[in-house]
Amino acid sequence: MPGTQNDLGAKLDRLIGEIDALTGKVDGQGEKLGTLAERVALLEQIARETREVLAAWTTAKTAGRLIRWVAALLAGIGGIIAAIKGGGLHR
Repeated sequence: MPGTQNDLGAKLDRLIGEIDALTGKVDGQGEKLGTLAERVALLEQIARETREVLAAWTTAKTAGRLIRWVAALLAGIGGIIAAIKGGGLHR
């Protein structure tokens, strides 16, 4: 029977070593998940900032279109006034 106890002891030691190795791997995976969570948070921040820039660009384009429209309207009104004052529309 002493050989059996030695075998059992060796098997238990091997199992303890395997459990320790698995614990190390699980801890390593936890660190990787933490790193991935940080990277995802950074990507979310970049996406928010990109949306803000896109919204500002869209606003600027809309304002530019409005300014062009108002300028064309004022030019038309100015042309009509010039035509009236210059006698172009008098009979």
